[in-house]
Amino acid sequence: LRKNNLHDLFKYKPDLIFNALHGEFGEDGGISCLANKFKIPITHSTDVSSALCFNKRLLKKFLKNELNLLSPREFHEIKKINYPLIAKPNADGSSKGIRIINNYKELRKLKIDENILIEEKIDGRELTVTVIEDKKKIKALGITEITFNSSHYDFKAKYTHGKSKHYLPARISKKNYKYLLHLSKTIFKKCMCRSIARLDFILDSKSNSFYFLELNTHPGLTSISLAPEQASYNKISYLSLIEKIISSS
Repeated sequence: LRKNNLHDLFKYKPDLIFNALHGEFGEDGGISCLANKFKIPITHSTDVSSALCFNKRLLKKFLKNELNLLSPREFHEIKKINYPLIAKPNADGSSKGIRIINNYKELRKLKIDENILIEEKIDGRELTVTVIEDKKKIKALGITEITFNSSHYDFKAKYTHGKSKHYLPARISKKNYKYLLHLSKTIFKKCMCRSIARLDFILDSKSNSFYFLELNTHPGLTSISLAPEQASYNKISYLSLIEKIISSS
């Protein structure tokens, strides 16, 4: 099925669409908008919520305004920059297109436009939280700390067995653990998310402050994905997790 003939899908008038499309049109609210037009239930967040969360720059500004949330500083000019930097697509998933920029020469090689984010690199613990909607209650399933051998948590580290290591529960203080679970649920509600989402943070090793990175409204559901792992930690089977995603839709 191609993006330009998705209308064929709606001719069948399914009882429900399980949205497993990642990236453009799947995560950015495109297919959800079509489902809404044809009055067919669809899983995961609504079109408006998905569009907001898919746009990293817009989401960071929204959460800064609503919750005064810390996030890595974005650079708009090349003056007074401290390296290394992180360059990443403003709207994409699965850690695609992320690059570490170590000096001005590497920065000049980049084709920079409004679709690219140039951010400060925060050193610390990489943390992720899965939040689900379960019988109309918002639940945070736990905090996983991720370590990896590559310079950053890239596509290969994310989807290749053995390329990253997960610590669940994360190796942080009880106070920080409790706070981040609460914060993740607050962000989920503020962004009007539905069904399931995964939120990524860095705990800065210098300031002991949490920096919000991004919110994924369509977290991976593979055998080595973080969301099913956190569900299992809460004694929620894979099938039960899928059922919860469907029932909340």
